[in-house]
Amino acid sequence: MQPPMTFEICRALTQLTRQLLEAREHQAQTHVLAKGHLYRVVVSLEPVPTDQLQDVINRYQ
Repeated sequence: MQPPMTFEICRALTQLTRQLLEAREHQAQTHVLAKGHLYRVVVSLEPVPTDQLQDVINRYQ
């Protein structure tokens, strides 16, 4: 199991998601330089089907 993300990371991802949806986009790709390394960043938004909502909620409890 992965360690929980920090509040700051969750907030940044929420802001990115809102911006992508406002732009009517569901994915983004870019490259970033961080700590001396070049990284490929890929974000894909996938709606959670209604029948899976309870499973997602249970992961955060």
